[in-house]
Amino acid sequence: MPVPGSRGSSGGKRRAVLLLSLILLVWNAFATAQHVVSVGPLPSMDGAVGSPLVQPSSDNETALLSSQSPRSGPLSIRQKYLLGKRVDINKASMSEISELPGISDKVAAAVVEERNRLGQFRSPTDLLGVKGIKEKRLQKILPFLSKMQNN
Repeated sequence: MPVPGSRGSSGGKRRAVLLLSLILLVWNAFATAQHVVSVGPLPSMDGAVGSPLVQPSSDNETALLSSQSPRSGPLSIRQKYLLGKRVDINKASMSEISELPGISDKVAAAVVEERNRLGQFRSPTDLLGVKGIKEKRLQKILPFLSKMQNN
């Protein structure tokens, strides 16, 4: 049994804690370096003002950034909804309609077919005439639809 005040077991514990701290330090340094390499360096700071220098971007780059999410590429219908954009059911393509919640490709094709037959939908209740859309599904997609023009 170690004598209190001796360096027997407490020295081993200190070395283990020191080794663990060193491992974590190296791990964090490596993870930070990987992040900087994948994202790019931070913008340089302007010494006089203290604000980051932002390089002017071209119009093409701005358009690309506004239409894509940094994580998943093009924005989904849900992301566009959160940004305040809605789908115009009278002008939307079949692929846009199929992105609506609860709408499959088959139902989207039926919506386009019915829209072509009617000319356009005048109210949301016109969508109930589409095969595959009932009241519950209509209520699910209504928040994603833009206002329809009554003619």
